[in-house]
This record gives sequence, C-alpha cells and structure tokens, in this order.
Amino acid sequence: MRVPEALAPWRPWLDWFDADVVDLLGDLLLRLHPMLGAFRMRALRGVAEPEGIDDLRRRGHYERLLLSEWALADEVPEEFDRRAAGGEHLFLSPKLVAREADALTVAVFDTGPGQLGAPRLVHVAMWILLAARARAAKARFAWGVLGAPGVLHPADAPERLKQLLQARSLTPGGPAAAAEGNAQAVREHCEREWRRALDEAEPSPGERWSIGAHAAGYGLGHRVDVSRTAEQQLAVTIASRQARRELRLNLPAPERSSALLRGEFERVEVARLSGVQTGSHGQGKLSLKQPPLISCGGRYLAVPLAGESAANVYRLPSTEATRLPAPKTTRWGKGKSLLGATLTGRHFAGVIPQTQWLEGWQFDGMGRLPLPPPGDLDVTTGKARLLPCVWFNPGNGYRCLWLLSSQRKLLSWVRHRHDDIVYEVVADQVLAIASSDAERMFYLRHGDGHLHLHSVSLDQVLDRVAFQGQANAAFLCGTQCGMGWPGGFCVEQIVGGHGGERSSIWRVFVRLAERPPSEYEIVLQADWKVVGLGQPDGGDIGLIALRPDRKALVRIGAQGRSVLYESPSPISTVSVAVDADLIALVDLQGRLVVLRDGARKMLVYTGGDDG
Repeated sequence: MRVPEALAPWRPWLDWFDADVVDLLGDLLLRLHPMLGAFRMRALRGVAEPEGIDDLRRRGHYERLLLSEWALADEVPEEFDRRAAGGEHLFLSPKLVAREADALTVAVFDTGPGQLGAPRLVHVAMWILLAARARAAKARFAWGVLGAPGVLHPADAPERLKQLLQARSLTPGGPAAAAEGNAQAVREHCEREWRRALDEAEPSPGERWSIGAHAAGYGLGHRVDVSRTAEQQLAVTIASRQARRELRLNLPAPERSSALLRGEFERVEVARLSGVQTGSHGQGKLSLKQPPLISCGGRYLAVPLAGESAANVYRLPSTEATRLPAPKTTRWGKGKSLLGATLTGRHFAGVIPQTQWLEGWQFDGMGRLPLPPPGDLDVTTGKARLLPCVWFNPGNGYRCLWLLSSQRKLLSWVRHRHDDIVYEVVADQVLAIASSDAERMFYLRHGDGHLHLHSVSLDQVLDRVAFQGQANAAFLCGTQCGMGWPGGFCVEQIVGGHGGERSSIWRVFVRLAERPPSEYEIVLQADWKVVGLGQPDGGDIGLIALRPDRKALVRIGAQGRSVLYESPSPISTVSVAVDADLIALVDLQGRLVVLRDGARKMLVYTGGDDG
C-alpha cells in the first residue's frame, strides 16, 4: 500500500493496517514524533571505522576519483586539468560508522483502568515510533507491561501489537494490585522491579520509557503521561531529565478507532487495497528463478512454471477492468529445456537446444536453426536467466530471430521466404537488446571506448557516448521514434570499496524529447540489485532496484529515492518493461505482482505456497 511521503519512516508498520487506520495513526505519528527528542546512545570509544561508500565529494584522495573523471584525462585532458584546478573533481567518500555499545530500547506500558479507551491510541503510536526509532539506530526494541516486571516482548509482527492491546486490566498494576488493595503502592513497586530488571539486563537498555497514567518523576528514564482533559481531547506530556514537552491531541470519532483498539486491524487480503485486482494462477507454481517476460507495449506477460516445461501467459487487462482473465498455459515438450525465450505478441516462444541444431519453438518457419560454434553460444540450459530473444515476422516473407548470448554476442538467424536459414554474428560486446514493436529492434554495444546504441531497422547508430572501463551490466528504457530515441540507458561499473567491499557506479544517460541530453551517476553498495530502468508517469528516468533485504522495490533517480512497492515476502525475481510503465515481480511465496502507472496501480495474481 502506498502511504504519504511524510509517513514513509513508519511504512513497515503502517502496512499492517487498512487505509482508514493509516490516516488515523498518521496524524498521531506526525504530532508525537517531534516530541521524542534526540536518540541517546553511547558509542564505543575510538575512531569511526569506514563501512562502504557514503557519498560523492569535491575533495578526496585521487585513489578514490570517479572512473568517469579519469576518462576525461584520456579523452579531454584540458578539461581534466581545468576541473582539477577549479576543485570540480568528484571523489568517492567512505561511510564512517562508530560502533554502538547500546543495542536495546525498552518501553513499559501501563495497561490499567486509567489508560482504557482513547489513551491506548497513544500507546499504539508510541509503540510504532519507538520501534522505528530503534531500527533507525540499529538497536533492538522490546516492550512490556507494568504489571509483569522483567517480561519483555519483541515488536516484530502485528500479533505483538495485538498482544499489547489485549493486555488491558481493570487495576493499574494488574491482578496483584487488586489483591493488595493499594494501586499506587503496587505501581511504585512494579516500577522498582522493572528498574532492577533492566539494570541487570544484558545489554542494559540505552533508552527506557514509561508510558501510561500521570505519575511523579521520570519513570524508568522517559515518562509519557497520557490523560483526558476533555471529552474529545487527550493531554500528552513527555518528560525526562533533559526536557519536558506537552501536547494536546483531538480524538477521532469512536467508530474510526474502535476496531483498532479491539485489535481488529491486520490487513490480510491484498485485494482490499485501492486499485488492486486479484486472480488465480491456474495450474502450477511460478518459477522463482526466471524473471517474468513482458511483451512489447506491456500487453502480455509470461512466467515459466517451476519444475515444468511450461509457462503461464497472462493478458493484462485495461486499467478500467474489474477482473482478470485466467492465464493460458503453454508447454514446449516434456524433458525439453529452454535456452532463450520471448513473447511474440500473445504467444510464448523460445529456443531449445538439440544435439546438432537448435529448435526455434513457436517461431514460424524457423524450426531448425544452425547450431553456432561454442565460442558464440553456450548451449547449457538451466541457467539463472533465459537468454533474451527478439523475433521479427512482418509478413512479407522475411523472418529474423535475434538472441543475445552469455558471451555478449548478438546472434541472428535470417530466412527470406523459402530460402535456407542464414546464421551470423551481428555484433560483439553487446550489453542489452530490446524491441519496441514487430519491426523495430535496438541494442546497446560497448566498444572503442564508447557506448553505441544501434537501431537494426534503420541500420544506424542512434547514440554514441564516451565510456571508459569495463561495463558489467546495462538496461534500456524507451522506444525508437522516427530517427530518434526518446528514452535512456544505463551501464554499471564495478569499483573496489574499503575492506574489500565492492560498490557499483551506475551511469544513467537520459535522451528525452524536447530536452537536451543529460547524464548522472549513482553509487550503490554491492548488496543493492538494479533490475531495470524506468520512467514512471513520463517523469525523469531512474534506476529500479531491489533493497538489500529484497522486500522493497526502489526508484533511484537524479533527485533522490522513492519506494515503489514493499512486499510482505522477499522478492525473488523482477522484470521492468522497456517501452511501458510496467514492472512485474514474483516473491518467494510464489505471488506474481504487476505494478503500473508509476506503481500506483497493482495487479496481484494470488497463488504459490500460500494458495
């Protein structure tokens, strides 16, 4: 679910709730967050240690100068000297991290009668704020209730929050206070026991919070007093030895908050999200290894099935559709393995290795293809990704199949009417290929110190830019339009980091209509995985990347980063359409998710391990 940018820091927790509850909690989070003050955590003594790459700087050692700057020294030495004299060179800056000694934040909630009803809304908001605050500081957050000293619970699932809401009691200290008959004395005793338990804990918490009814002092370290001041208003006071802050909160209507306070909030169906449609996979589990294939224009989608010689082909409905048609399952023969595959309109087609030849399965008139020598094509199947193919059949007797080999050679098989099929190597050092319709194909090649964007249909170079060093990966975005290329492309270079850690420099080249050509660089640590290049809503072109935990898809552009989609399960494979605003992914639960219109609209095909 998409949340406002202002609520992004709490997105992992807000994903548990429906949109109405998110609105309610969002107001509380934004009001309470500034009152928490600075996070106080002691660091180990000693100098900070480098950990990866933090930023680009104008100053630095020339061992960390960007490769693109060194390229200027070879191509345009005068410009290199000018930038050096003017202090304009860009250097990689290491990220310095001080190792932290404290690793635990604890909050203790008063669940007695003074906190029944609306005050528990503040409890929920504080629970989320403190959990997010601890995570941002690489600390652990745990919580307990006042009447059970020393008993701590994690904050890692919605069930834990429900546990807090269900811990309410009609006596301030719980059953023990009722037996003693002196609630205030029992409350003070419970706080002493909590203080003793936390002092003996290992590690001892760096931050301690007491949250509940008004009491004297600072509680365990920080006290949050919550009380009613009027029928529809709460008074919140946050006090510590360093500061005291007060706030008045207007209460929402009871019908908006009652379900939340009963613990009835977890969002269990993706279909309840705005703009989401659901459907069934049909038979078979989707492959977690092979990325989805997207047709030209983003009208069809294919996903191979795990452990089968088959694939599901989906026709994506219009944005106004209310249901999804069932997928069509296509099979290429039991025991046969694909080497490469593509979608020719709504048909799934591929290349199947045979002993002495290649089978052009579902490619009309291309049944037996000459087998290239091993130096051109490795015919070993079962690889992590199927080789990309492009198929032309304009209907005039001319047919051509292109395939990009793992040796980065662009291979073609051409047939004119009933003539023999002719095999040739079109180009080497090819980084990426794509097609925009049945008659237009283009590819990006690296050679002679430059990147060359070729149009096969026009038989000419559409773009040429200087590029020094080794190109590791590349992606295309856009479509050929007349003699131009309104779109962009990106290329990755690997650089060494500190302590043997590697990082990537992605150079992004933007070629949009009615705008001058431009480019920018993005530095990513090795645990980020770029999966494509996108231009949502006709805006600026940016990288599409998987976050290191593989639970979020992030757009990274020249102006910053934004989360496009967060997944409840780690994402296994992703494909980004070249010529459409569409992203398809499969998570480890076997769900296929299709994002459209800048990821504002989502199609979810439920299935896989969770049925």
